[in-house]
Amino acid sequence: MQLEALGLHWDLDPGLVFLNHGSFGVAPRELLQWRFGVLAEIERDPVAFLVDALPPRLEHSRQVLAEFVGANPAQLAFVPSTTHGLNQLLQRLELPAGSEVLLSDHGYNATLNLVRFACEQRGWTLRQVQLPLPVQDPQQVVQAFADQWGPATRLLLVDHITSPSALVLPLPGLIALARARDALVIVDGAHGPGSVPLALDALQSDALQPDAYVGNLHKWLCCPRGAAFVWVRDPWQQSLRPLVISHGANAPLAPGQSRFHVEHDWIGTGDPSPWLALPEALRLLSGSDEPAQWRPRLEALQQRHHHLAQEGQDLLLAALGVPGPIAPASMQAAMAAVPLPPVGQCDGSALQARLRAQGFQVPVIPLRPHEPGLPQLLRIACFAYNDRADLERLADQLAMALHQA
Repeated sequence: MQLEALGLHWDLDPGLVFLNHGSFGVAPRELLQWRFGVLAEIERDPVAFLVDALPPRLEHSRQVLAEFVGANPAQLAFVPSTTHGLNQLLQRLELPAGSEVLLSDHGYNATLNLVRFACEQRGWTLRQVQLPLPVQDPQQVVQAFADQWGPATRLLLVDHITSPSALVLPLPGLIALARARDALVIVDGAHGPGSVPLALDALQSDALQPDAYVGNLHKWLCCPRGAAFVWVRDPWQQSLRPLVISHGANAPLAPGQSRFHVEHDWIGTGDPSPWLALPEALRLLSGSDEPAQWRPRLEALQQRHHHLAQEGQDLLLAALGVPGPIAPASMQAAMAAVPLPPVGQCDGSALQARLRAQGFQVPVIPLRPHEPGLPQLLRIACFAYNDRADLERLADQLAMALHQA
């Protein structure tokens, strides 16, 4: 562990090998100190800050976000989390009763729950698409969705990067499939921003642009937890309402303001500092005071993370005696997952606890919780504070920990 990586201080337990950046992220000490300054500023005069200072500062963060993800700021709004944003989209979406929603069997458990809830409430049908594992080519994923397509399919909710298996899914192919068959596409981008390059506005043609993309800022961009965004395609943002209706519903609009922004920017008296922290987070992570340098420098950092994850994957596969990875390197980013014996043959929770007792924070994730016989995987998520020695230590301990579990 390099607890002063990127010239920043990472206040992780020095006795812990932390290989789970992908779950909740880690904010550097310098960003937390900046945040505490914002919170102190709020407390000096909460009315002046929340009423007068906050709107332009949120707009500045939105402009920075738009530049980083390659989007029009008019189509971006801040939300507390990807799960919050996906709930909003599903609850506000109008589909005919009897419509079918396709979701992969590698979907995040919270996403599966919220889609199931929406289907129960709205009279829709949920169908899970079984992805091949291992997968040799991205087209296999597209074909798996095509094979499950039915006459009532109206929505694809797809992961940009799957949580349990760390697969970068082929968004262009999946979006093209949906467009050809007159269906909507919502992308769960919880692991996307800061992990892979984004250029949402570059996907301008109907064949390539999703209808909505929801992404977290607290994972690979290290903002304080509570920072995420929703991006929606024209003209959806003209009618999309937040889950919480508040003062923004009838607030007068200043010149250039949109109801979409005003409603989302004020959903109650919350802590706005995670959203406001984005420009400072990009400055700190990139090591540059020049905004034009933030994106290219962070994309170079993404490549470093990807390379480290590939090294770790090779070490773990060798330790387990597994002949090959579950996906090609082109379908992986800063995370990699290696297969373990299925649920019922290996107690994943016990293995994770044993590794934690040995000083490793690394998750064991089943494709779906609590279902015997399904695959489960050990996932590494690498960040700048990790190094090859961390991965070598895990590989040295894994076989023994697996035997004991």
